[in-house]
Amino acid sequence: MANMAARLHQKVAKKKNTSHCKQVTAALQSPIGTIQVSGCEEGIHSIELQEGFVPNDRTRVASFTCEVCESQEEMTAPLKYCMTWLQAYFSEPWTTEKLPLPAFHHPVFEQATFTCNVLMTLMNDVKFGEMASYKELATMAGNSKAVRAVGGAMRANPEGWLVSTISQQKPMSSEESEVPIIVPCHRVICSNGQIGNYMGGRGNHLKQWLLTHEKLLKESRNTSQGPCPILPHS
Repeated sequence: MANMAARLHQKVAKKKNTSHCKQVTAALQSPIGTIQVSGCEEGIHSIELQEGFVPNDRTRVASFTCEVCESQEEMTAPLKYCMTWLQAYFSEPWTTEKLPLPAFHHPVFEQATFTCNVLMTLMNDVKFGEMASYKELATMAGNSKAVRAVGGAMRANPEGWLVSTISQQKPMSSEESEVPIIVPCHRVICSNGQIGNYMGGRGNHLKQWLLTHEKLLKESRNTSQGPCPILPHS
């Protein structure tokens, strides 16, 4: 299987000006609320989480499915890939590494910066059900002394940019869009074991749900030879 970071790097759209793109938006009804995804033919611009949504506690016996809401316009190929990936993440996450990643049409992935290196390292090396501290991620990215810089990357990267409650969302520039979950910044925690902030502290409850979701499914997967028994299998 191809390296995830390499696959994503190869798929990054080359255009740097996203302001003139014709964007299409679709929504996914998920266990953590409505996830709104916007993108153009070049790639995904943003994935927006519903920060005001309070999900049910993630328990071992919980089961659910995710439904894609109809878009007013036909979804682009990157949008379809993204929706398929997100559906798999919630229902059959062990299949995500075999799915094509959507292209990202975002400047942060087009520049050879430390932030880009940190994000690529995070996606490639911190797997489903795993967590890493800022210091551990800095070491993985090749500079164990760059803990503060990793923290800055988490705040400045697509995951950490402004997220509005979907019902109150404002137009977002390319510097304010985000790609959470696929860029798994929810797996980065504090050295003392605390989960740390998510979405500027407004989405900490969503971060806890995602971490619990991954922990439970990883444990169940490790003790089962077949599909995870706690979720419906299609």
